[in-house]
Amino acid sequence: MTTRPQLRSVACPQSAFTLIEAAIAISLIAITMTAFIMTMSRLNESAAVARNSTGADAVMQNQIDLLLSDGPFNPQKTNSDGTVQIPPELVIGTHITNNVPIYREPSTGIVVSGTLKTTIIDMSTVLSGITMPVYRADVEVSYTYRSRDYVLKRSTLRAADI
Repeated sequence: MTTRPQLRSVACPQSAFTLIEAAIAISLIAITMTAFIMTMSRLNESAAVARNSTGADAVMQNQIDLLLSDGPFNPQKTNSDGTVQIPPELVIGTHITNNVPIYREPSTGIVVSGTLKTTIIDMSTVLSGITMPVYRADVEVSYTYRSRDYVLKRSTLRAADI
């Protein structure tokens, strides 16, 4: 008589994922990806705002450089035609320039433009009977980006050349 070996059932541990484990893993991946995309989106927006601010700052600094270097600036003197020796940019009052380019997006070509406002104020003083001509220039650049308004301001002083 020959005997057949009997097969015993051996309990093997489950090596597959259950549906709940798979759902939890997918949920965690989805939450992580959402947080990552939101963070990257915020960083991209912050970078765009910083680029625009840098552009506005350059516009403002260029205007201040012009105000400090344009000449001749001698409010105490007159030209041969009777006009005061003041460059047009330093005439007392408010000067507004619209559609000043702040930043141009290289990939899309979209231009962020703003308004440059320069206010010139005479702050001359008299000491011992001598007038010391000094003008103050308040420079302001304002622009709108993604439905938000941004304003940058700086001031400078300019004394007469002589």
